[in-house]
Amino acid sequence: MLRILKIRFSDKVLALLSLTALVLALIPLYRLAFYAVPRYDDFGYGLNLWKEQRYGYGLLTVIKAGYETALSSHYSWQGTYSSIFMMAQMPGALGYDRYFIGPMLLITSLVVSVFFMSMVLTKVYLKADVYKRLIFSVIVTLTLTECIYTAQQGFYWYNSGVHYVFMHSLMFMMTAFMVLLYHEKRAVARLILFLIVTFLAFVCAGANFVTCVQGFLLLAGYIVLVLMGDARKSVLYLPAFYVYMFGLRLNLLAPGNANRQASYQGEGVISSVIDSLKQGALNAWKFSGPFVIVLMIIAIPVIRMMVRKSELKFRMPGLFTLLSYCFYCTGYTSSFYSMGNAGLSRTWIAVCFTFQILLFANEIYWIGYLVRCDAAAKLYALTRVRIRHYVLYYAAALVMLLFSFHITQDKIGAVSSFGAYYYIHSGEADAFHDEFLERVRIIETSDRGEVVVPEYAYKPWFLINRDISGDPSQEENRMMSQYFGIEGLRTVPRDEYYGE
Repeated sequence: MLRILKIRFSDKVLALLSLTALVLALIPLYRLAFYAVPRYDDFGYGLNLWKEQRYGYGLLTVIKAGYETALSSHYSWQGTYSSIFMMAQMPGALGYDRYFIGPMLLITSLVVSVFFMSMVLTKVYLKADVYKRLIFSVIVTLTLTECIYTAQQGFYWYNSGVHYVFMHSLMFMMTAFMVLLYHEKRAVARLILFLIVTFLAFVCAGANFVTCVQGFLLLAGYIVLVLMGDARKSVLYLPAFYVYMFGLRLNLLAPGNANRQASYQGEGVISSVIDSLKQGALNAWKFSGPFVIVLMIIAIPVIRMMVRKSELKFRMPGLFTLLSYCFYCTGYTSSFYSMGNAGLSRTWIAVCFTFQILLFANEIYWIGYLVRCDAAAKLYALTRVRIRHYVLYYAAALVMLLFSFHITQDKIGAVSSFGAYYYIHSGEADAFHDEFLERVRIIETSDRGEVVVPEYAYKPWFLINRDISGDPSQEENRMMSQYFGIEGLRTVPRDEYYGE
């Protein structure tokens, strides 16, 4: 029995199993992308590309459509130039059979950025070997992809996902490249990293307000750390800092922001900060829950082995947690200040990403602190149990994951891969996609007057949150009408449309 209890995985085997689990989890997410269709703002922001690509598609088409859309939004609605530029590249404008490129881009950007950032930070600060870094990076990546706040608006609605998932992913990439730039010694590689950081600083400054604020805090905070470590290297980050400030000015002072602000009643600065701190506590369990907690438990053995070789002292863990919480709460401040509330569900996608990343950062810091103060050694002396890659440990963790999934009421929303698998194999995704193509055929064969289409009979939650209205004057109806060049568009019940 003791021998059985002490059977354990090697780092190499566990890394391979982890990567296999990640690939398997991503398969249904990517498969569902082929059933996604454009909706609502996709038609409004993709209009210029749809017009331009009829005369040929290339780099100039991309730049022209993106620039014109961003410029129009700058004066009419909001100044988030990076997001608007990407929204204008709505893949459905090239053909509805190509819309899947958007969701695939969003999923890939999140997976690559989180995995890359985790690999970089654990190498630089924890001095971990490649297998330990792979195991940990997979766990973090799985957490953010499986426990995304809403896969519907994060992965399968291009307009929303590119604004929050893609832009926040670029912020993660900027963070990793900032760290690499400091430690790179080769001149050519340093130049390349310098250009990448500067470019990403400009992009993040023009993203949604959660990303642009948190990206600025990350850049400014890292510059302070660089000044404390090697002041001469801070020069490498000054161009990125000034470019970020310039981009923030374009974003926050855009005339369109005033037009948008007229629709909302915001709060004062102090009230926004206080309400943000409150909202952070209220949403903590929403962004974690049993599934995330179990994944953090799974990460304990590899984290303990990594922190043992780290040169970090892990001092004042309470202060680290306090600063982490304040940083996480900045995700709500811009919404309270501009709209008087905590933000839309799609805004919380980016906030949730930050929260989950900081959960793992705090787990590392606290375990490192316990190891440094010999608490781990004292625990071993009392229990005679070492924290290693024991097979029984991971088997128990798997049982906990399955139990957490079993007791979860909203299984589709709780685990994105399961939700994607469900909609594919239940046939709902395929039926919905066919009904969309049916709707397009009705519109394109119409006489360009007011068009009546049947309501959707199938509405898989990951692919659609609501149908267009029976009122042609509604905004989503008008956007679609303008896109197709018809006078108006409205829905009626299917039995009424088909005379049943």
